[in-house]
Amino acid sequence: MAKQVESGSKASRRSFLAGAAAGIAGSTLPRVQVAAQAPTTQELRTDVVVVGSGIGGMTAAVRAQKSGARVIVIEKAYEPGGTTAHSEGGVANSKYEDMRANAPDGDPDVQRTVSENVDKWGDFMESIGAPVGGSGAGAGRSIAPVMWVNFMVRTLESGGGKVLVETAMVRVLTNHLNEVIGVLADGPKGLTRILAKSVVLATGGWMTNATMVQTHITRHFGSLRQRNASFYDRKPPFLGDGFFAAMQLGAQPSTGGFDSFYGHLLPARPGKITNPMANWSAYFSPWCVAVNRFGRRFTDEAQGKLTGRTYTRQGEQNCVQEVARQPDAMAAYVYDDAVYKQYACENCGLGGIDKYIAYKMSGAPTAKADTWQELAKQMQDWGVGMSAEAILHDVTEYNEAARNGKTWALPVPKTSVRHGLVLDKPPYYAILGQAGITSTHGGIRVNTLGQVLHRSGLPIPGLFAAGVDIGNFNNCTYLGNLCLGAAYGFVSGTSAAKQPAPKGGWDAVPTISA
Repeated sequence: MAKQVESGSKASRRSFLAGAAAGIAGSTLPRVQVAAQAPTTQELRTDVVVVGSGIGGMTAAVRAQKSGARVIVIEKAYEPGGTTAHSEGGVANSKYEDMRANAPDGDPDVQRTVSENVDKWGDFMESIGAPVGGSGAGAGRSIAPVMWVNFMVRTLESGGGKVLVETAMVRVLTNHLNEVIGVLADGPKGLTRILAKSVVLATGGWMTNATMVQTHITRHFGSLRQRNASFYDRKPPFLGDGFFAAMQLGAQPSTGGFDSFYGHLLPARPGKITNPMANWSAYFSPWCVAVNRFGRRFTDEAQGKLTGRTYTRQGEQNCVQEVARQPDAMAAYVYDDAVYKQYACENCGLGGIDKYIAYKMSGAPTAKADTWQELAKQMQDWGVGMSAEAILHDVTEYNEAARNGKTWALPVPKTSVRHGLVLDKPPYYAILGQAGITSTHGGIRVNTLGQVLHRSGLPIPGLFAAGVDIGNFNNCTYLGNLCLGAAYGFVSGTSAAKQPAPKGGWDAVPTISA
């Protein structure tokens, strides 16, 4: 039998809190055939199976249960929560028009669905007594991640639902009419057929899938730092379980987002990092000069890739996507004392993290000097290939443009005037980092009801998705992940609970991907 989480046990609580404190597949269209009747140790029946237990999965599960459905959640890790349990807990909400302005290449239907349902999710959370903060009404919400996940598990179990941990989805089961009829799962005691009228995929992306990342994002996968819940193999990797399961049934991939991700710069190896990742994340690139391992500027430090557009929402999470594409996914952020005091050490007197000290203490290369010449020499002495001459040339060129208010005219433009500060207040600083990837943006295409769409354009009967398995909400610009999980968990949970019994019966047929 699959292992069921014991939300009230000391062992479960201890391992869960410790996990929160601490911090392949093949091509995108795999061609495999799986036997229809694999040997199983047991068979379970329910109304809805949810695969994954982050904010998308647990919201869908409890929402479906409150809509009258029997629910089983399966989670391949030893504890529930996924990346949600390790997040900072902000469930953002933006107006649809702002989402379109900031991520115009994203899926408009998905963005509108998120915008229209985050506040409804918040109201639902309040109605069941969940620990949520924030006022809603477009202002967004917040959760204490571990407390929230524990509450949702207890709520589901008190209503007769189950959360089965250490239980991975092998595949989605379908009948001869291509209707979803449940999942084949693999748990501690073997295979289990869980028959259900609907399945909600909420497995959390493919950021540790080397083939996918190297195909779509960067060839420097081995140099990326994982900024998600798979810390140092403590948890199962995020390989795109939901994405591949849907592709095997002929689902559409999202129309965009595969070449972008959410993340932040983390200390370069051999620097050591621990959770929480926010302590090590260098959020202040927009006010810096970023140079690659050869000492050359390579991107707009505030906006990332040069798209021909100027986004209202700019930040280091845009810049780090381009860091990932540089040799060894490596870059140095260079800045002066004014940036240090205002942005890189904001609120240090109140306990905020000094990023220069954090990087230095991690063991990553750092530099500090009273002149640009000395700083460039120290950076060259890091031994990673940086040219002091190249650094001095690009910093001097940048500062001259900044003094004249023309950073937009640089060979590599910085389009935001407010970020184009002159760096002339010594001492000068540099930290060396590597791109840290948190989550991917490409995934499954869904409609406004959370139904997964077949390549024909029609919904796959009984198949739904929530959270980061849904693709192209974020595209280049990061709009949020918890809000995507919250909104689509709310929507998909309701839809999944309404799914009628399959017309074609409960006999599974072989799954052959197209």
